[in-house]
Amino acid sequence: MIESQRDFDAMIAKLFKSKDGKKVLEWLEDRYIKAAVCTPGQVEGTGYYREGQNSVVRMFKSCIMRQENGAYNGDNNE
Repeated sequence: MIESQRDFDAMIAKLFKSKDGKKVLEWLEDRYIKAAVCTPGQVEGTGYYREGQNSVVRMFKSCIMRQENGAYNGDNNE
């Protein structure tokens, strides 16, 4: 069980700091973050689905940044 946000961030950072993890994160960014969320003629609601995919990648990146910067001061989710 994950005890705190700090613990979760440390696990994510460790995972994506490895050689292979960096490649996977780069692929995720290229596949989801850098791709268009909405395109003309797409099925209604696809943009919401795509934004959900993007939010997962952004969450991984936020975990890594918090872990690197020690941004936990006053955070109740430590």
